[in-house]
Amino acid sequence: VEERPTDGQFVASLAKLYVAESQANPALEVIRSYTKVCGATALGYALEAEVLFQQRHYNDAMGAIIASLKLYPDSARMHQLLGLLLLMDRDYVDAGLELQKAEQLNPNDANIRYYYGRALYLYGRVAEARDQFLACLKSDPQYRKALENVGLSYQAVNDYANAAKYYQQAIEREKTENVKHGEPFGYYGAMLMEMGQPKQALPVLQEGIAASPRSLVVNFELGRVLYALGQPQQAQHFLEVAENLNPQYAQTHYLLGRVYNQQKRTKEAEQEFK
Repeated sequence: VEERPTDGQFVASLAKLYVAESQANPALEVIRSYTKVCGATALGYALEAEVLFQQRHYNDAMGAIIASLKLYPDSARMHQLLGLLLLMDRDYVDAGLELQKAEQLNPNDANIRYYYGRALYLYGRVAEARDQFLACLKSDPQYRKALENVGLSYQAVNDYANAAKYYQQAIEREKTENVKHGEPFGYYGAMLMEMGQPKQALPVLQEGIAASPRSLVVNFELGRVLYALGQPQQAQHFLEVAENLNPQYAQTHYLLGRVYNQQKRTKEAEQEFK
């Protein structure tokens, strides 16, 4: 970069390296030096957007992304980042449109495929979402979240056999990870409950707790299963853990209220319902 300060490839590589190392100030200095020489460019705005996005300055990142796309509308990464910001705002329609553009520009990117699938799934276009998750796995067979999301997609259309197959594959993959995550166990257990099989769900969720004791979905679903099996005291423990993990999850408060009611703890139940 010192020898060729106008070479966008070198500038981008150095700035992205700083971003990957969470060194925002050196990254911004590289971008500023490039902008002083070359003026306002799509690359300069794009690199600035990467830094701002990593720092969670999402409004500023949005401005930089839009400025970059005005100068160069065929950037898959900028469409992807814009789609992610819209996804966080729960604007699933526009997020899907941006991620679709990103996918068309870079069809082999597993991240783009995954988040495009999430936008489609959250908007209710389940079959299309499933296809994106499968395409994600084709690009990257080790993509951690894709298998469980294929399972969720099949479950949404009541194809429980295929959903179970993918949940089980996701669980097997979790067993090989250094850091365990609870979602595949939780989603599979929740589906078994949906099928009216709480006894079959119990060992799946117990395995999930052993793998990831701080997982919201596993603690909540295990509490729900234990309550359904007539074990409110044990259910209370896991529901209280879930409540502490995410006090904004309304279903936990509701179920805890029912547990406290059963235990004749009327005031605590009332508070949970409120």
